[in-house]
Amino acid sequence: MRTGLKIGALALLAASGAASAGFSPLVRAQASARAERAGLSLEIGAVRPGLGRLWLRDVRAQLRDAPSLNIRLDAVEVRVSAGLVVTEVTAHGGEISVTGAPSTVMAELRAWRAKRRASSDGEVDASARGAPHLRAAGLHLLWRADPGRTVEAWGLALDRSSGSREELTVDLARARWGKSAVELAGGGVSLVNVEGQRWLERVTADHVAATLELGATALGDALTRAGPTSKEVPAGSAAPRPGALSGSPDGSEASARERGPRLRAALARAALAVSGTLPASGAVDLDGLELRLRHAGQTLNFGPGRLHVVRDQERVVASLTPGSAEQKAPLTLKLELPLGERPVGLAVEGGPVSLASLGVKDGDLGLTQLTRSQLTARLGLELAADGRTLDFAGQARLDGLSVEKRWLSAERVAGLDLAWRGHGNLALDGARLVLDESELGVGKVRLTAKGQLERGEGWKRISLTGGIPLASCDDLLESSPAGLTPLLAGMRASGTFSLDGRLELDTRRPDDMVTRWTVANGCRITAVPASVSPRRFHEPWTRVVTGADRQPLTITSGPGTPTWVPRFAISKHMETALMICEDAGFRRHHGFDEEAIRNSIRENVKAGRFLRGASTLSMQLAKNLYLSREKTLSRKLEEAVLTLLLEQELTKDEILELYLNVVEFGPGIYGIGPAARYYFNTSAAGLSLGQSLYLASILPNPRRQHFGAGGAVSPGWSAYLRKLMQLAHRIHRISDDELAAGLEEQVTFGVPARFTSVPGSDGNEDLEPGEPPSPSDDLGIGDR
Repeated sequence: MRTGLKIGALALLAASGAASAGFSPLVRAQASARAERAGLSLEIGAVRPGLGRLWLRDVRAQLRDAPSLNIRLDAVEVRVSAGLVVTEVTAHGGEISVTGAPSTVMAELRAWRAKRRASSDGEVDASARGAPHLRAAGLHLLWRADPGRTVEAWGLALDRSSGSREELTVDLARARWGKSAVELAGGGVSLVNVEGQRWLERVTADHVAATLELGATALGDALTRAGPTSKEVPAGSAAPRPGALSGSPDGSEASARERGPRLRAALARAALAVSGTLPASGAVDLDGLELRLRHAGQTLNFGPGRLHVVRDQERVVASLTPGSAEQKAPLTLKLELPLGERPVGLAVEGGPVSLASLGVKDGDLGLTQLTRSQLTARLGLELAADGRTLDFAGQARLDGLSVEKRWLSAERVAGLDLAWRGHGNLALDGARLVLDESELGVGKVRLTAKGQLERGEGWKRISLTGGIPLASCDDLLESSPAGLTPLLAGMRASGTFSLDGRLELDTRRPDDMVTRWTVANGCRITAVPASVSPRRFHEPWTRVVTGADRQPLTITSGPGTPTWVPRFAISKHMETALMICEDAGFRRHHGFDEEAIRNSIRENVKAGRFLRGASTLSMQLAKNLYLSREKTLSRKLEEAVLTLLLEQELTKDEILELYLNVVEFGPGIYGIGPAARYYFNTSAAGLSLGQSLYLASILPNPRRQHFGAGGAVSPGWSAYLRKLMQLAHRIHRISDDELAAGLEEQVTFGVPARFTSVPGSDGNEDLEPGEPPSPSDDLGIGDR
């Protein structure tokens, strides 16, 4: 922008060389000659004399070595003294047009300057000391870098006296690249000429609004594209080594490995751009700075705030302070950019301040009630000299946070108190994260982590230790903010809880994975709301389920209702079937099966996707009795506490009875009684081993059936059931006679138990495509 105005001023000087001539042809000839010496092509539409002045209309200038830049001036007013000396040149309106990428335009301008200096041998600089007063106003700049990048400015003005000062102002300027944009209003630039070199003395603005789309390297690419490439480092500063600041010349997205160096190069270019134009006594002061950051459909606002930039011989320092100047403890972001090959530093310090005072708007990242939140931070980040690693250390606290996130909770979470402290190192290519120490506080509860995460092409390695230091069980409940676990509101507990764990995983050797933890759970729930008390299930109650048409359906359950079946009236084979298919350790664990969790983690890691869950019958019962089907963190936290409550208040037989009477066995079929009648036209007590195993085997997906056209269970699923029978026999859940009878059974839809010979019933038939694999001897939890 400033270069265009300077070129426009040079065009004015070229035209003013003929200001004393009274005739149009002579004026044009002398103006063209002066322009030719300056490397310009000049066209003047009309010449009009005036009293003590000369008017040039429709003036067009073209740099011979910079075809990307064109200047058109509506009118040029040339004032002359009584001695016919040009004293003042003023441009009234016009347009500066630039076309091409920044690197191309800058290269053309450097070539033009070099040729001009060589031909004039200092003539221009020498004459500038006695040059007339130059002014320009009402200019319009349009720079089309490419279809996705433009710069446009309105109300550009220039005021350069015969001394060493120069002032540039703009009413409004806008820059766009991709989905990012910057808008500046009331901008001003002061320049001073020191020994023939122009320096920025001060940059100001009344208002700056920036919208940045944060992609993988969007900001770094923008800086690399727009930044100068050949600024000289001021004397006394450390020069970077050759090639250290190089970036992709076309601004293409860097590979993951070069992401950090590209960012470091972009920051170095920005530092050199500032140091090459801003003297040690100068400053950049931008008031009313507003930032809008966008990523993956999310928006975060900051400002208005103040940006202050200064430099010395070794570094450029930029300080950003969002919020009003009256804040008692403002939050400040301070960026230190060295001029040589040294680390880049970023510090965030200040507070407590509300998120609203920082300019965060309601709804940003799901945040609400922003005036109630208080942020305090003391953080430091250091980007290595080569740009490949980032060290971080410090602490931060955010109290009174309110947020609405569907993955977190179906309700708004309010009053969340978070704290973090720690230090570590991050490789910017994503290959490594080292946590030397890290602690996250949620209310009164602390979670610690220490270790390392690495990844390469097609593999990951994790080595972590941490857990929850000894905490009061009541503190665990109280640390849950409003809306996160609404079902637990009013619940109280006694005792203490702690967790100490270790995870060692290399995806190249999943069988060697180590998952160890020690849980000291002394929690006992001492008070519960009546709405969640397990005692309420001793009487009939209503609940909303999903009907056969997938619409909400209200049903009544509980002792004494038509569909309820007491434990003693249910076939003993149903418990065996549930142990085999869903929860082998039901009678041993207290709601959570640690071995099953380890097996689940191992199997999921080996498969590279979620393949097997670790829900026990008690956990499934908690979900069926209390929780919706939404997959939220809130639901998992409530599930854990409610499972603990069920295990505390009910016997294993009571849990089993409840489970079999509420679980879904098919579309709109809830409870073992309706399931036995629907599938096999029998009672819950009359279910055979094969029928019981079939009902248990479909629990992970009860809406999918496995009956053939004649009603008999398909051959593949029958083979699966026989493998389950053999497993039940190996763990002594059934006798020899029961196994023999089961292997002879043909499970058929709508037919009560009968025992007929099944050809080829040796249990080795192939399963149908997509059917579950044969169970292993290492019994665990089913797929939920």
